[in-house]
Amino acid sequence: MERVKIKGDVFTLVGITPDVIAPDFRVVSNELKEISFYDNFKSKIKVITSFPSLDTPVCDLQLKEFNKIAAGLSDDVVVMGISMDLPFAQKRFCEMYEIKNVSVFSDYRSHSFSLNWGLLIKELGIIARSVFIVDKNNYIRYSEIVEETTNHPNYEKAIENLKSVIKQPESSEWEKINCCSWEEKKGFFTKVFEIKDGLSLKYLLEILVIIRQERRFNFDIEIHQNKVIITVPSARFNVDMGALFDSIKI
Repeated sequence: MERVKIKGDVFTLVGITPDVIAPDFRVVSNELKEISFYDNFKSKIKVITSFPSLDTPVCDLQLKEFNKIAAGLSDDVVVMGISMDLPFAQKRFCEMYEIKNVSVFSDYRSHSFSLNWGLLIKELGIIARSVFIVDKNNYIRYSEIVEETTNHPNYEKAIENLKSVIKQPESSEWEKINCCSWEEKKGFFTKVFEIKDGLSLKYLLEILVIIRQERRFNFDIEIHQNKVIITVPSARFNVDMGALFDSIKI
């Protein structure tokens, strides 16, 4: 999904569309500590639910609903709630409503989660409403991005799929992405992004920083008028790198 709606108005999602493997990301805890998804939730089944803001009724109820769901789960399952709300606001909300079964994090600092998972609403700078279930090997086993943001996610379907993952906690399935829309010339692979506006350029550059810092891919960047050109020497280029850049949406 590349677009979502808010009360019927259409907005654009930007970021990197995840494949079968869940991307790593960094978010900030209520104690203002930066945590890594991979480092902190190894060997767990992960339920990730994202929402635009705790200050809206649907988001409020969404977090409370997942808090109820999480209460009946085993220690093998962790439920994460992620929004752009500041950690201070998240902490107050969790204390006020006794949210003890969901680990709530903020993506305000680097947009690492929302851009790595293709969930940043471009025009508003907030996260789309979604639910993902990730198994112990970090395979994405279920996903829902709610098209109309003012609607709730499908809790019943999420629970049904979570039960299935708990019964079969690991998956070895892998589907390779066919690559790609790059041009090879004189020992280099090149990909060109057409830039529509300043906001598109801003978020593309943020995505490229994340790819360089978090995915450890090296590449050269050139900006010419309304184009951003990515160049990689043929000797360093591979299908995974090509597919990753092809999954960027701006």
